[in-house]
Amino acid sequence: MNTQSLTRTFWSYTIPSIAALMVSGLYAVVDGMFIGHAMGSDGLAALNLSWPLAGTLWAVAMLVGMGGGAELSMARGAQDTTRQAVTLTMTLLLMLGLGAGSGALILLGSASFLTAQGTGQPLLDHGLDYLAVQGWFAPVLVAGMALPLILRNLGAPGMATAAMLAGAVLNGLFNWILVIRLDLGLAGAALSTVMAETVVIAICLGMMARLGALRLLIRPTLREGLARVRAICATGTSSMIMALYVSFVFVLHNVLFLKHGGPVTLAAYAISGYVMAFFYYFAEGVAGGMQPLASYFHGARDRVTVTRVLKLALLTGVGGGAAMTALVVAFPTTVARAFAAGDSALVAETAWGLRLQLWAMVLDGFIILAATWFQSVGQARTATGITLANMGIQLPFLFFLPQFLGVNGVWLAMPVSNVALSLGVLWLLWRAQRGTFARAAVLARRAQATAMGQPSPQAC
Repeated sequence: MNTQSLTRTFWSYTIPSIAALMVSGLYAVVDGMFIGHAMGSDGLAALNLSWPLAGTLWAVAMLVGMGGGAELSMARGAQDTTRQAVTLTMTLLLMLGLGAGSGALILLGSASFLTAQGTGQPLLDHGLDYLAVQGWFAPVLVAGMALPLILRNLGAPGMATAAMLAGAVLNGLFNWILVIRLDLGLAGAALSTVMAETVVIAICLGMMARLGALRLLIRPTLREGLARVRAICATGTSSMIMALYVSFVFVLHNVLFLKHGGPVTLAAYAISGYVMAFFYYFAEGVAGGMQPLASYFHGARDRVTVTRVLKLALLTGVGGGAAMTALVVAFPTTVARAFAAGDSALVAETAWGLRLQLWAMVLDGFIILAATWFQSVGQARTATGITLANMGIQLPFLFFLPQFLGVNGVWLAMPVSNVALSLGVLWLLWRAQRGTFARAAVLARRAQATAMGQPSPQAC
């Protein structure tokens, strides 16, 4: 990270990270497209009702992958080989243990979870088929999502992206076979993801062996292991809560859309969720490219460079997110037809919902970037606080707006809450960085004075 310009290094991490997570988003989008064409609004609605519980596996993967990855990068920046070894060992063990535990919870709670959202037949049966596969193969799904994040922090972002791209392509192929040709419905969509993630695991482990990372694995003492587990979980908690926030938001919206709208409105929200996933994964991709650099230079105690990394990330994430938002708001019908070309009522409902719900989605990306930056520089409490606020601030809007605006109020709750929270997050960033901004300005003036052959500001 010290051998080339910061901008070039930033792009060498960020482009693969964006590509990897956008590709990861294709898993859900491809599932939705195949289910929408094969099963119609019932299939999309059932998938949307089931996804929040299955999303706990993604939350666990983010806890382990982002937490373990950030700790690995900080250990590399500090050149602490022992810390790297123990961190990698405990990260892999956490993947297996937490994956198995999460799968058991899904299997035990799937029926109650679906029923609590007001799910009736035939949506209940479809949802149970999907969640059964997710629960039994939970460790595979967690490892498939977390290992590319670890591989990226071991210095191979390109290979992490290649692994995820291979998985996405195979997921589409398996969906075509299992959902379209064999008519296995939501169970087929879930099995497609499991088979694709198995390939991702094989590629990641093979690359880690080639890098020599697997030779780092050791048997740490109980004290060392527990210390690293606490550090991984503390660092990754913000990412886990952010992922749980997505599931939490989906549950609330599912209940309210069924109450104020109906199955067609819920299917429209499912499509909006797939589009929203692209925004989310783009922001997470930029954050993922920023995180190893911010953690590394924070470990090296280079605050000015950490601030430069943050500026690059904000320019990329907010600028790119704004462009994507403009496209969706300008052409919502085109987006809707990709999922439901033969259902005019669903297309019309989706186009209306996209405009109402996603006009401020760029701000959600800004919130993700800010939380990840605080996480990357060891301010886990602030990062976790932002994420919890992102969840909590939606509650009053979801409670009051539907009472006055009906189903339109449900669509508008998230963007309005994003505007409110972004103001607070902007203040937190300014407060955290104002000292570094001042120092960077002094260094810039000093460098300019030296180049012109004048006394530096400090000498004056």
